Amino acid sequence: MRFDSAARFAAVALMWGSSYFWIKIVFGGLNSAQFSFFRILVGAVAMLGILALGRQRLPRGAGVWARLVLIAFLANALPVLLVELVDDAVGADADMVSVFNASVPLCVVLLCLAARRADRVPARVAAGLVVGFAGVLVLYAPWGAEWLSAGAAVNAAAAVAYAWSMLLMEKLMGAEEGGGRAMTPLVLATTQAVIGVGWAGINMPNGGFDSTPHFSASIIGALLVLGILNTGLVYMCFAWLIREEGAAKASGVLYAVPVVLTLGMVLLEDYVLGTREILGMAVIVAGLILTRLPQRTAPAGRTRSADRATPAAKSPAAVR
Repeated sequence: MRFDSAARFAAVALMWGSSYFWIKIVFGGLNSAQFSFFRILVGAVAMLGILALGRQRLPRGAGVWARLVLIAFLANALPVLLVELVDDAVGADADMVSVFNASVPLCVVLLCLAARRADRVPARVAAGLVVGFAGVLVLYAPWGAEWLSAGAAVNAAAAVAYAWSMLLMEKLMGAEEGGGRAMTPLVLATTQAVIGVGWAGINMPNGGFDSTPHFSASIIGALLVLGILNTGLVYMCFAWLIREEGAAKASGVLYAVPVVLTLGMVLLEDYVLGTREILGMAVIVAGLILTRLPQRTAPAGRTRSADRATPAAKSPAAVR
């Protein structure tokens, strides 16, 4: 694994895994709807500035924007909408929710198989994702959760939606000769932040005006971290991973998130680890190592660009 790829993987895992602690600070002065709006607004402004400095511009054309809106809907708006429609979704078991969040990589694999594109998921990567998910189950041990409930159904639907959005991201950033748009990770991350402002604005009447937001230095600092880093730059790193490695392999970073979160609780909240949790994190790390082992070198005269030129590589996937 190249250093730049490893650095992006570590950045995404660290930032997303530590979000919980920053969000706790923000909730000291803002409610959920207000937090969602201000976080995405900060991220959008920052990314538009970076886009301008990089002398890149937002895409043009109704078709590409329709795809971008669909990605934003699947990854951000749909989960919120489902929670609002299902009364007991908010009260779903926290461990069960964590397991569903970590099931996204497996959902990516299943969607690829459903689209008859198993070639996009190397066997080693698939095996590593299965091992990593087993580690998540050991870490959270959600055996007593109500799996046959509306809350479970909502979280399962959200996991599938997020997996689908990742495949759409992969498609947009793909080569034009393969049906993609060759969109850069910076442009993709910026457009998602801009569209996110619209989704968050639509959701503001749902509690956003119930109380007056209070801003302190710590809350503003946490908002800047969550907006500029989490919503903007780190999301760009995640998109970069998807473009370089494919959605299945890149999605494995979601297994590192609970590891970072758990270790953060140990360091910042004096949480005491049990044997089961240590074992679960060890299994997760083993799965991640398996997914990210270097692939075999292609035979002489056969490159990835040559592979993409074959008719089979150009066949569209049903999930795209």
